[in-house]
This record gives sequence, C-alpha cells and structure tokens, in this order.
Amino acid sequence: MKPNLEDMQVFLAVVEARSFTAAADNLTRTKSAISQAVTRLEGDLGTRLLYRSTRALSLTEAGTQFYTHCREIRDIYNSALADLKSTNEKLSGTLTITAPHALCEPVIVPAIAQFAEQHPQLGIRLLANDAPIDLIESQVDLAIRVGSLDMQSAKVSKLGILRESLYASKTYMDEQGGLPEDLSTLIHWRHIANDWQGIPIKYELGSKKKIRVIPKIRCNSLHDILKMTEMGLGIARIPDITASQSIEKGLLKRVIEVGSTPIHYMHLYPKKPPVKVQRFIKSVKDQLKYSDKDNHQL
Repeated sequence: MKPNLEDMQVFLAVVEARSFTAAADNLTRTKSAISQAVTRLEGDLGTRLLYRSTRALSLTEAGTQFYTHCREIRDIYNSALADLKSTNEKLSGTLTITAPHALCEPVIVPAIAQFAEQHPQLGIRLLANDAPIDLIESQVDLAIRVGSLDMQSAKVSKLGILRESLYASKTYMDEQGGLPEDLSTLIHWRHIANDWQGIPIKYELGSKKKIRVIPKIRCNSLHDILKMTEMGLGIARIPDITASQSIEKGLLKRVIEVGSTPIHYMHLYPKKPPVKVQRFIKSVKDQLKYSDKDNHQL
C-alpha cells in the first residue's frame, strides 16, 4: 500500500523529537496512536524505519533516507501555504464585477478606487449594466444586482438596501408653487421615469396615499434622468445615494421617499469565493453604509 501522508508526518515528528512520548505531546495525541502510525507506515513501506528500545531510538538506513524525503515534503507543504498567504495578502490577477448604473458612481467606483490603491497588483474590470448578464460567458467574479433575481444557480446573499425618493429641482418646485400640503396633487406635476417603471407609474406617498401618473419623459439612463431633473424638467424617482451630491450642491430637493429595494451580490463559486472577491464585497458593504449614513444627514 502507498504510505499515508499523515503517518509520514508522525514519523517525522518522532524522529525530530527523538521520542514517541515527546512526539505524542507535540501532536496532542496518545503515545499508542503515535506508535500505531509508525508501525502502519513501516507495514505500508515493507521495511523497518526505526530501531526501538525502552531507552533509545535510532534510524535504520532506510529510515534515514525516508526521513530526508519526509522533511522535503513538509518543507514543500509549508512553502505552498506561505506562497498562498502571500498571494492573498497581495492580490493579483483580475477581478471582474458587474453592477447596475445606479450603484456604479456612488458606491462601486469609490470601492474600486480604494481597492485599486490597496492592491496595486490586481487588475479590475467593471461591467456597468442594468440588465442581467451571463456570468460564465462574461467571466464575471461578482455580480451586484438590485431587486428581484432570476439566477437560481448562483450563490446569492443580501448586500444592503437601495432607498429611493421623488426628487425635483428648486426651480421646478417654485414653478409649481412649492411643495404641496396634499402630496396627491403631485399627480399634476411633470414626471420623468425610467423605462423599467412601466406605464402608468404607481407611487405610495405615505398615510395610505397612492397616485398613478403617466410620465411626460421616459429614459433608460439614470444619469440622464438625474440631469433632466436637475434642469427642472420634472419630478423623478431617483436612488438617494445617486441624488446625494446634487442635494449638497443645491440642485435637487427630496420630496418624499417612495420605496426601498434590496441589493444582492451573487457569484458562481461552489463554496466561498476567492479572497479578492470576499474583500471587495466588504469594501462595497462599507461604502454602502457610508453612503446611507451621509444620505440620512442631508
């Protein structure tokens, strides 16, 4: 039979400790288990490795040769672990991410900037896309999605919450006579909508108030919807993290929160994803918490 690698390491420990008892203590095993491992190893090899007596322990000629090989195997094993640890600490290769446009500028890009600085040997590839893409075909390590998911084969975990509100510019609000006390009258304002919202659009305005509106302007680009809203072309549903900088600049005002949607991340690795993916997930979580905290202070 082929020798067991664990038995080989026990033999190595016995030789270096020069004692079955000491080896048992070092390996936190019983002396009987250590003796059985060495005996089993000798049986598998078909040769004696050690001369034993109650007071002495010495290597046979075959044992001396075999001890050298066992030590080499241990050194290779330790070297492999050290190299792996070094690779994990200094990430390299390429990390490919896909995420919707709504999250790219406020969350994903800042996380990438921080990650690129921390890991200069790692290449990063971002695929900004609001529609699901084939993770295998596009060689994606990590997909970040908002809303419902239809990729049941992927490993999915919750990442955070995307809060959305109705926003308008001060200019447009002034044109409408300011923010109305009865929010249901927002039905008469010009509405800008993303294509995914459909027609008509339904908004829940709190206190069981709901409105249904036909958008004046429709667009499939969140960036352009943001710009049109800043220009005073109407009122639009925009993620809070997307609107935060516009609020700071005085370009937009929040009217009312109209919904929240879960953010998930997914990957196709059978168990835990590689370290580079795990660490980037943490960076995105930290950025989401930071952005959410800032939005509540506005």
